[in-house]
Amino acid sequence: MKNSIGILIAAIVLTCSFTSVFAQVCTAPSPDHLFADKGGSMVTASTGIPYIGIAEYAYGISSKTTIGFMYGQTPLVEAYGIRIRTIIAEPSERTRIYFRSPIFYYPKTHDLGGEPWFLAWPVLNFEYRRDCGRRMWAGVGAIGAACAHSVGKTLGLEKEQEMMGEGFKGGIWNTVQIGGTQPITDKLVAQAEFGLVMSGIKLAKSDWVGGPPVVLIMGVSYSF
Repeated sequence: MKNSIGILIAAIVLTCSFTSVFAQVCTAPSPDHLFADKGGSMVTASTGIPYIGIAEYAYGISSKTTIGFMYGQTPLVEAYGIRIRTIIAEPSERTRIYFRSPIFYYPKTHDLGGEPWFLAWPVLNFEYRRDCGRRMWAGVGAIGAACAHSVGKTLGLEKEQEMMGEGFKGGIWNTVQIGGTQPITDKLVAQAEFGLVMSGIKLAKSDWVGGPPVVLIMGVSYSF
């Protein structure tokens, strides 16, 4: 528990530093790191842990909902996915509460039972927009992972899944995360997010499928 608190404090300090490095730089209007305008598009490139790289194209379905299509690469496997985000509430001009969830599909590999599997990370974040368009957020979430066999059984597709074996059973872990952004131009914004992967109030252990029990994302988004 003490280790978890120490890591989280260090992450808060790093996030605050990130959003303040270019404090003297203001852009107007400031770009959004997550939501595209209705009918608008956004591309994002990021790196971190556990992914070496993620590329995303996102489209604004409405002023409050954006859906993205992603490709990711870890040191061992590749993944394809979608990321849905929607604004739930905007208590003030500077604050908003939003839901976000990437859902990844991992093709068949030699790891984790040798079959396809899925991972989803739904989160609920509270975000505050500072001066010059810089944003900071904090929230909670859950990561769920399951092999295709398990998903098939849940959906009642046992016959289609009988040849796939048992695979790995996956699991569910809770997360806490913080993040921040720094506008670079009126269309380009840098972002960083840090999350702890936990089992209850303790850091996740060897049952966590992603390696170290942390999620780190650093990237840039361009809106057009």
